[in-house]
Amino acid sequence: MSLKKLICCVFILLGSTGFYTQEKPLVSDSISIVSWNIQMLPNLYAPFSKYVRKKQRKRLPEIINYLNESTFDVVVLQEVFDFEIKRKLKKQLSENYPYIQMPIKKGFNLQFSNGIMILSKVPISYTSHVQFSKEKGNEKMAQKGCVLVSCKWKNQPIYIGGTHLNSLSQEARRKQYKQIYNKIIEPFKSDSIPFFIAGDFNTNFSSRYYGDMMAILQLNNTPLVDSLPYTYAETNSWNSPNYNVWIDYIFYKKTKKEVILNQYVIRPTTLIKDKKIDLSDHYGIVLTIGLIP
Repeated sequence: MSLKKLICCVFILLGSTGFYTQEKPLVSDSISIVSWNIQMLPNLYAPFSKYVRKKQRKRLPEIINYLNESTFDVVVLQEVFDFEIKRKLKKQLSENYPYIQMPIKKGFNLQFSNGIMILSKVPISYTSHVQFSKEKGNEKMAQKGCVLVSCKWKNQPIYIGGTHLNSLSQEARRKQYKQIYNKIIEPFKSDSIPFFIAGDFNTNFSSRYYGDMMAILQLNNTPLVDSLPYTYAETNSWNSPNYNVWIDYIFYKKTKKEVILNQYVIRPTTLIKDKKIDLSDHYGIVLTIGLIP
């Protein structure tokens, strides 16, 4: 065999054994974020509407126990509207999640807050907030929007946002995508700071609107590897048959400082009068991220 052929064979052999394959990035630490719409509608309206009566008082202790026993690092909750429920969540989760961004409400009016509550094991600081404009129907009763906090995880700065979009109108949601991008994403995006937005986007992954949303937000999503890849589904005890959608997400801006390790759905349940029920009408979604020094 000629020397030239011998060298070629060596290169082929080295390539086949993975010698020249790209190395995986060195991860110094990891952080897990959970996004969960917990269906804590205001008890104030419970006497007047069955749509608000969702066994909040029975579900709340179970949700608190579940989160206290979990290993999540950051929790982003939606639909935390009731004042007493907010107080109990803050008090009873503070040992494991001592740093909390409470739901935001502006002005003295009959509206409820944005319903977004962010709880963290490490210090977080309020960074920015946008309140959505021109809400429609019952959505007018809440100051829905997007809030952004910052933290340092082992000296690595990170941005984490929480949001909850309109459930009734795609036209309204499209305006909200743009508000989130213009007021939250564009001013704070960076190639060196990991950036995440978690929440209930009310936009189905399988719909034609999903691509439009992602084009506007200019963020990334990770595939959901699950036999039931839905966050709102007929398998949930609160929901109707034949409706299965993935509408809750944790989006991120791709940088050189993070690698996505895993994404999965949580489906916590409890027993009430010997009947198994889900802790919310939405399942939670968890994203685990590796941080690169």
